[in-house]
Amino acid sequence: MKPATPTDDVLSELGLLRRYARSLTRDRDDAEDLVQDTLLRALERRASFRAGGNLRGWLLAILHNVFVDGRRARAAARAREAAAAD
Repeated sequence: MKPATPTDDVLSELGLLRRYARSLTRDRDDAEDLVQDTLLRALERRASFRAGGNLRGWLLAILHNVFVDGRRARAAARAREAAAAD
């Protein structure tokens, strides 16, 4: 039996990430996009993860932050569009 790798650990959290994303977005496709964005951000920032740290908590925090960032960006875009329309 081969030892677990960080990739295996992330893959084991996919179900939880998908459930949490679905609870935030209320849409299957948006939730899947959110999980993909989360995994991309985690990969880009993998150096910030402390060895032996709580991977689940780190991934959930990233997912939450990606969701909030997206909501803020959409709200700002709507405000700009409304201001441009006036």
